[in-house]
Amino acid sequence: MPATPRIPDLRHISGRLRLRHLDLLQALHSLGSVHKAAARLGMTQPAASKLLLELEDMFGVTLFVRSRRGIAPTAFGQALASKTDVLLADLSGARNEIAALAAGASGRIRVGVQPVALPVLVPRAIQRMRADHPGVTVMLEEGAHDTLLASLARGELDCVLGRLMLGAAQAVFRTEVLYDEPICVVARIGHPLAKSTRITAAALARQDWVLPPPEAPLRQRIDAYFAQEGQALPAPVAESVSLLANEVLLRGGDMLAAMPRAVAQHYAALGVLAILKFKPDWSLPPVGVVQRAHVEPAPALTRFLEALRTEARALQDAAPAGQ
Repeated sequence: MPATPRIPDLRHISGRLRLRHLDLLQALHSLGSVHKAAARLGMTQPAASKLLLELEDMFGVTLFVRSRRGIAPTAFGQALASKTDVLLADLSGARNEIAALAAGASGRIRVGVQPVALPVLVPRAIQRMRADHPGVTVMLEEGAHDTLLASLARGELDCVLGRLMLGAAQAVFRTEVLYDEPICVVARIGHPLAKSTRITAAALARQDWVLPPPEAPLRQRIDAYFAQEGQALPAPVAESVSLLANEVLLRGGDMLAAMPRAVAQHYAALGVLAILKFKPDWSLPPVGVVQRAHVEPAPALTRFLEALRTEARALQDAAPAGQ
């Protein structure tokens, strides 16, 4: 059995570690070649090899396996490279915040947003924060749940807004519930069911639908509801989780779709879509904010979270009775 490597203590490592070491580690991990990594960093191949040897000596383990095809990370190298991505992303975020401060702003934050929070909660929170803290800049990145959480884990985002569906990843993140939001069924203005006061499962099953894809939690709730009611939906006209695409499709024909209540009310207030008088029990996880565990929020992020909480309470308080 091979001997267990003796890993030097943190003081030994931090006394020798330089950012150039981290830049090289990141380049080696992504390119798989000392030659290519050296070219990316503008150094000679012998200089890059020397830095790599210094890194391995610092940590007391082999970080990469060399072969004729290039290099590949060991388990130690893989673990260190993943942490390096986070460290460099945090440093980049700190640099950008300092640049914003130097330019007269009071901070910059990177926010991942799922569609459920984008049309209503985010604009209201930004408007509130702009009134209270006009120097904070918010960079928004829309995306799918898993993609945004992966970016958050790497330190590329400061928080993620959306449905709280973490599962096994819960320990890596810190979550906060903002509000629960039921689902509404919507259609174009003038749809035959738009003014109906008594809508049954059978009537809904006879309609054309724009539905989420089969693997989406909402689609599974919808399918289960109609199965329980002894009804079968026809094949959907389209499968989409894009609010913009769904809105365009609904306005163009007699189709139905399910939307979060605040989003549906937003489109109804604009006179674009009608909310049907039907209250399905298609519950989904609450809307909330996710941060990295054990990472204290910067002042700019703290201000944004305060604005989110205030607007989330307002949305909850404005909900119609019984919803």
